[in-house]
Amino acid sequence: MPGLLSFHAHPDDESIATGGTLARFAAEGENVVVVTATDGALGEVHNYEDAEPIRRNLAAVRREELHAALFILGVQNQEFLGYRDSGMMGWEANFHPDCFWQAGFLEATGRLVTSIRRHRPEIVTIYDPIGGYGHPDHIQVHRVGLAAFYLAGDESRFPLADGEEPWRPDRLWMSVWPASRMGVWADLGEASGHMEPGQARRMRTAGCPDDLVDVWMEVEDLVDRKVAAILAHRTQIPPDWSLINVPDEHRARVLGREAFVELLTGASATNRPALS
Repeated sequence: MPGLLSFHAHPDDESIATGGTLARFAAEGENVVVVTATDGALGEVHNYEDAEPIRRNLAAVRREELHAALFILGVQNQEFLGYRDSGMMGWEANFHPDCFWQAGFLEATGRLVTSIRRHRPEIVTIYDPIGGYGHPDHIQVHRVGLAAFYLAGDESRFPLADGEEPWRPDRLWMSVWPASRMGVWADLGEASGHMEPGQARRMRTAGCPDDLVDVWMEVEDLVDRKVAAILAHRTQIPPDWSLINVPDEHRARVLGREAFVELLTGASATNRPALS
């Protein structure tokens, strides 16, 4: 069944950025697959008194956290693209030969092309060109995801493997954080003491302008499930993170809608109603 392929950089990104959308598509019986580019081995370690043993085995721990989160969201299909976490921009880890930031562009695109051809999604999601906040792996998700969307149907550039057929998804969505959400989040975080005033001030200038958003996914009824999936990524979520400490009466405003810019629409989708 054609459905959704959501491409993400690390375990936990899928729940934070698109958890409600994944749960919505899964609940409606669509075929949903999450493709995770890296192992997340350079993430943080929260919620453990003795972090060092966890850190030494963090990739395996985060794999299990990802599986737990996707179970909560109702997503049954997940694949890793097979790259090492690149770390934050400017880290020495950016130059590791096995990291996603150093991946051969056509090689990485070919790996995602294989997943697209296997699952035959109607919609593919990626990030914006800066990857939301400038993380090298997130930027690569945009670059590689955009190329694979174009090229999964191109046999000349990516010859078919045994059993493969070309596939052109209908739609390419960029997951974005709308400016209105960033403003509300900043106000609430500063008022509650979970966000420093300087951080809140900067956040109020961030986000995608709301009038550029093409698809608003209404997920208010799935907020509890989305939060539970986020919390399943135990190592990555500090207990004082402002996003999970939003007062109940404001959760819908911050977590109840997910936003996408529709970057490309295939010809077969021209008569399809917008999912907004």
